[in-house]
Amino acid sequence: MSAVLPNLRESLRRASVSGARPKLLIPVAGALLLLGLVASLAARRERPGEFLVRRGTLEPSVPLVGTLAPARSDSYGAVVPGVELKILALVEEGALVAARDRLIQFDPAPFQKELEVARARARELATEQDQARLSLAALRLKSSAEVRDARLSTETSERDLSALVNTGAPLTARESAHDVEQRERFLQESQEKLAGLEPFVEKGYISQEEFRAARSRRDQAAADLDLARARHAALVRQTNPDLIRRKLDENARDKAELRLLGERTRVSIEQAEAGVRLTAIRLEEASRQIAEAGKKIAWCTVTARAPGLAVHSDVFDRTGERRKVRIGDSVWGGTTVVTLPDLTRMTIQGRVPESEIHHLAPGEPVAVTLDAFPERKLTGLLRHIGSVGASEKNESRSFPVTILLDQNDSRFRPGMVARCSIRGASVPDALYIPVEVIHTDDRGSFTWVASSFGGAKARRIVVGKTTSRFAEVRQGLRAGERVRIAETESSD
Repeated sequence: MSAVLPNLRESLRRASVSGARPKLLIPVAGALLLLGLVASLAARRERPGEFLVRRGTLEPSVPLVGTLAPARSDSYGAVVPGVELKILALVEEGALVAARDRLIQFDPAPFQKELEVARARARELATEQDQARLSLAALRLKSSAEVRDARLSTETSERDLSALVNTGAPLTARESAHDVEQRERFLQESQEKLAGLEPFVEKGYISQEEFRAARSRRDQAAADLDLARARHAALVRQTNPDLIRRKLDENARDKAELRLLGERTRVSIEQAEAGVRLTAIRLEEASRQIAEAGKKIAWCTVTARAPGLAVHSDVFDRTGERRKVRIGDSVWGGTTVVTLPDLTRMTIQGRVPESEIHHLAPGEPVAVTLDAFPERKLTGLLRHIGSVGASEKNESRSFPVTILLDQNDSRFRPGMVARCSIRGASVPDALYIPVEVIHTDDRGSFTWVASSFGGAKARRIVVGKTTSRFAEVRQGLRAGERVRIAETESSD
C-alpha cells in the first residue's frame, strides 16, 4: 500500500500536464478517498507493540504493601536506673489485658532491705531529735536563769553604788564631821574649865590633884579631836572614794559578766538549735529514703496504663541467642520487657518508591485489603509521609508512609500483611500514554510515534503526572496517534 500513493500522485501529475479529460479524474479522486479511509482505519487500529494516545481522566493510584501496626504502643519494664531486677511474674504473651492489670512483677527484695535500713535510721534520728529538742529546752531554761541572776546581781551592784554615792558616803562624812565638831566643843569646854580652875589653885581652893585631872581631860579632849580630825580626813579623802571605786569596779565587772553570759548563752542556744535542725535534716533525708524505697517497691509491680495486646521483648542470652524474655530473667533499669500495643486503632506502615511520592499528599483515601481477611474491603487515610528516604537493594529510593485504618476488628494483629492502593489527585481531560513507551536521554523525554504506513519517528514530549501504568502528556502528541514501545523499520 505504501507504494500505491506515489504512483497515484505521478499519474495525476501527468494527466494534468497532458490535458486529459476531467472524467478521468473522478476514478482517481475516488481511489484517493478510499486510500485515505484505509489509512485512517489503519492508524486507529493498535498493532502489537503500539498504543493509542487517549484522552480522559487520569487517576493516579499508588500500590503499597505494608504491615499492620498499632497507632499507639506503650512500653513497660524496669524503671529503676542502675539496678538489675529479677522477673518473678510475667503476663502471658498475646494476652489481651485491661487497664490496671498486672503485667510484670519484679523481685522487690533489694528495695525492701533499703526500706528497713531507712526506717531504722529514721527511728534513731527521731530519738536524737527528741533528745536535741529537750536539751535545747533545758539549755534555754538554765541560760534564762543564769542571765536573770546575773542581771539581778548587776542591778543590786548598781543600787549599792548609787546608795553609797548618794547616801552612805555623804552620811558617814557628815557623821565624821559632826564628831569633829563635838570634839572641838569638848576641847573648848575642857580648856575653859582648866582656865577657870587656875586662879583657885593658887589660892588653895582646889587641890593640885583636881587641877591635874582637869588638865588631863583637856589633853585627852585635844587628842580625841586630833584623832577625829584625822579619821574625818581619811574618810573624806580615802575611805569613801575607795569604797566608791570598788563599787564602780564591781558594777562594771557585773555588767561585763552579764554581757559575756548573754553572748555565751546565745552561742550555746544557737549551737543547740543547729543540732536540732541538723537532726531534722537527717530525719527528713531518712524519710525521703523511706519514700524512695517505697516507690521502688511499688515500681516492682508494673500494671497496664491502657488496654492492649501483650508482646514480650527480645533479649540475648549468655550464648548470644536471641529469644523472648521470660520469668527468672534479670534486666537492668530502663529495659523494656513488655510492649502493649493499643489494638483499638491500627495503622499500616509501608514504603513508597521515590518515583511515586509526588502523587501523594496526607489526607488522600486508601483502599486496603488484608491477606488474613481477603474478603473484607477496608478503607484508610494517608496520615504521614516520611521526610527521609532510604536506598533499596536495586539502588532506588523509597520513603516511609503511614496509613490510618478506618475500621477496626479484635482479630486484627500487628504484623499482618496489608495490600493498599493510595488514590492520588486526579487529572481531568488529560492525554495519556503507557509509561513503557516513554524514553529519556540527555535532552529530555521522547516517544516513538507510528506513521500510517508502518514507520515510526522519535518525537519530543513533555510529561506531566504519572501513575504506575500511564503518564500524562502535556505537549507533543494528539489524541488518536499511535506510539510504540521501541523503534521499528518503516515499510516505505
